[in-house]
This record gives sequence, C-alpha cells and structure tokens, in this order.
Amino acid sequence: MCGGQMANPKAVDVMMKKMMAATLAAALSACGALPAGKGAPAAATRMIRLCPDADAALAGLRHGKDIGAPGKDACAGDRLRYVAHQLVQDGKPDYTRAYAQLEAAQQSLKADGGQEGLNGLAALLAGQLAERRRLEEQLNRLNGQLSEQQRRADDLAAKLDALRAIEKSMADKARLKKTQP
Repeated sequence: MCGGQMANPKAVDVMMKKMMAATLAAALSACGALPAGKGAPAAATRMIRLCPDADAALAGLRHGKDIGAPGKDACAGDRLRYVAHQLVQDGKPDYTRAYAQLEAAQQSLKADGGQEGLNGLAALLAGQLAERRRLEEQLNRLNGQLSEQQRRADDLAAKLDALRAIEKSMADKARLKKTQP
C-alpha cells in the first residue's frame, strides 16, 4: 500500500481473518486466566456444559452407538437419549432404569423451564415407553394363554389316543370271541 499500490484483496482478507482469530484466541485465553475470587462470578468458574436438544438427543440413535446410563449430573437431553436408546435397541429394555431416567429428565425440565423440544420428546418417549410396556405385558399374557391352550390340546390328544387304544382292544376282544367256539 506504500507508494500508491493497492494490496491484493485476497491477501488482505486472509490477514484480517488471522487477526480476528488471534484476537479471539487472546480473549478466550484471558477468560481462562480469571481468578476464582470475589470478583469472578460463580458461573465463570464452572465449566458450561451444553445439553443436547431434541434433534441432537435423537441423532446418536441413527448411528447405533451403545449408550450407557447417564450419571447423577446428566442433563435432560442425555437422559432422554438413554430412554430413546432403550426403546430402539434389540431385546427387552430395562424399564426400571428407563422410567427412572425419564422421570429425572422431566423433573429437570420442569425445574429449568426446559426446552420446548425436549419437553415434547419427553412426552413422546413417556407414551412410547408406556405403550411398549403394555404391549409386552399383553404379549406375555397371550404367550401364557397359548402355552395353556397347547397343554390342553396335548392332554386332549393323549385322551383321544387312549380312547382309540381302548376301542381297538375292545374290537380285538370281540373278534376273538367270534372266532372261538
């Protein structure tokens, strides 16, 4: 830019981006250097943890990741992700743990005011969990009825075979009496 020459616009753009990145890095490093004393707010001394929204909570399910039970300090989104994972996994879900996580998530959402998406997801998962449990109980009841019907059918088949054997033995005795003088 000396002597009336214009600088390359791309070079200026790159230089501006580098300066902005350096300024941002300096500002962020200054935040970490704040002492945790009377002047620093309590929120600045804690690590801010982002809780996933409804889309992020469900995104992990598409990838088939195995999700462990969230801990005590887990946020509502993590808890709802666990409940959703319990519903989509193969096999029988751990209903006790899933209901406990769902209840904790709902309480957390009520206390924090919650996100609208997470409230809707919690309601949806509660309905799905109740429906799945109802269907499994109905399946267990029907399986019990089926096994009872199968047992009764086997008993009736055994009785029918016994009657056929008695009929055959009576027919054989009658034939023997006719052939003997």
